[in-house]
Amino acid sequence: MQPRTSIFGLDARRYRSGLQGQATIYRHIARTGQTLAGTAVWTPEEIAILRRHHSDRRGLPAMLPGRTPEAIAHKLRRLGLVRARRVWTADEAKALRSPYRSGVSIDDLQAMFPGKSKRQIWGKAFALGVRRPRRPPKPTGLAIVDDVRSRAFACRLSMVDLDSFVGTRGYFVRPRHLNWAALSKAIALLGGTPELVWRDACVS
Repeated sequence: MQPRTSIFGLDARRYRSGLQGQATIYRHIARTGQTLAGTAVWTPEEIAILRRHHSDRRGLPAMLPGRTPEAIAHKLRRLGLVRARRVWTADEAKALRSPYRSGVSIDDLQAMFPGKSKRQIWGKAFALGVRRPRRPPKPTGLAIVDDVRSRAFACRLSMVDLDSFVGTRGYFVRPRHLNWAALSKAIALLGGTPELVWRDACVS
């Protein structure tokens, strides 16, 4: 006797069993607020925070103390609030070496590798050990600017790249003054924290 099938061609008994299994999972989630793996289900309030503040990636962990940065990043991708992370293929990694080493700008590299962010390109080149043309930046006499430029050089970023990341037009290539907004962005990008130190004590 042939087994009864659904309109999808599935065994009817197996189909009903699958539905019952889903219902059991949903009941567990409703009762405990957790998935079978023990992870707390995202609440409507949490999702609302993600939608409202998704551009503030640094601030979200403080707004969602029960969520790790990795969990937040994953949920943002699932909700379509950020671009899905694209894995580098072996061919792409190989194709990146020569133009990156020759000094092709980050903006042009983005055009060569559609879908890749500037950070992804920089990070992949760093992981591959590919270096930009090594020409140390000349001192400007502006201490904090020189520190930032030296750090960028150590991180294998050209000054053209640094301007591209920060969104300035040639500031780090030829700095002539202190641009605090640009410097703050560059320091954060390069993993630093500004620190204020007073040279002299106040005299009362």
